Amino acid sequence: MSTHRQKSFIATLGLDYQHVDLLGELHGTPALRHDTLFSGGFYTGASTLRDDSHLLGFRSFREVRKHPPLTIYFRCTDDYYHLYIRSHATYTGYCISKGADGLLGAFLPAGSDTTSFNLLSLDNRIITLQDMARDTQRVRLKARNARQIYAMRRGGAPYSYLAETDNEGLPFTLRITERNAPFLSDPDEV
Repeated sequence: MSTHRQKSFIATLGLDYQHVDLLGELHGTPALRHDTLFSGGFYTGASTLRDDSHLLGFRSFREVRKHPPLTIYFRCTDDYYHLYIRSHATYTGYCISKGADGLLGAFLPAGSDTTSFNLLSLDNRIITLQDMARDTQRVRLKARNARQIYAMRRGGAPYSYLAETDNEGLPFTLRITERNAPFLSDPDEV
């Protein structure tokens, strides 16, 4: 039987012809959005600027030519993963998790409130590292006990976000750079 470490790995995450990263990295910090307040269907005042720099999104290779890929530590527990950011000066050690609005972003680890994910094959079977013989894999992400991850646009923003959907999720490309990867804080873990 494999240990959690043996099913854990480090990989970059991408989409076809798109960079996946935090919006602040893809568009420049801060990545601002105009939030208009509505109450009962009626506009209730001036718009407010919101900083979405910590939220996960994507941008075309044509728009951003040279961009380092987002590197993530996929920490396995049973058949699901917690995703820890490894390639960002500000957010290294943060988890990719869902906010209250269902959008994915960089959030501090919050125990059982941290979103965990299942990796799905393209035929929607749950897989772990043991099922991935090659270092480049096409997978879908699914928030555990919830829905798959897809693209979303948000009013007041020119950005493409990643969020839960009722539809079939986006096919991501994983490029595994290290298998059997330990926590940074416990490099001697078995």
